[in-house]
Amino acid sequence: MSAQAQKTILKLNQMTKDDEIIWSVWKTKINSLEGLERLLGNAYFSEVNTKELRIYKYEARHYYDEDAFDWVSHFRLEFIDKNGNTTWQFPEEYVLPDLYESIQYKLSGASEFFGDFLDEE
Repeated sequence: MSAQAQKTILKLNQMTKDDEIIWSVWKTKINSLEGLERLLGNAYFSEVNTKELRIYKYEARHYYDEDAFDWVSHFRLEFIDKNGNTTWQFPEEYVLPDLYESIQYKLSGASEFFGDFLDEE
């Protein structure tokens, strides 16, 4: 399953870059954060082939001694229902940060800014 999940994430990333998938900012509470996990930045969602997807960056404690820990960031991609409840979570793959970054880049309007700004020269 991990190979299929990884290929799916890679395809989602390419389709996002090609404007075939449009993402929006998730504006309500994320109930799949567990324990002391904390959301970092925005969460995003999109509908792809009748499935609702949500992706977000979060941090969690990584203990290296009984009382000593560091905050470590992770990414989570999940299927959600119409109420925002997680129905299935993708395995944590090394390609998730790339998808998240592509979504941020698209929604920020950076590409249009670069084009407009550089055309002024």
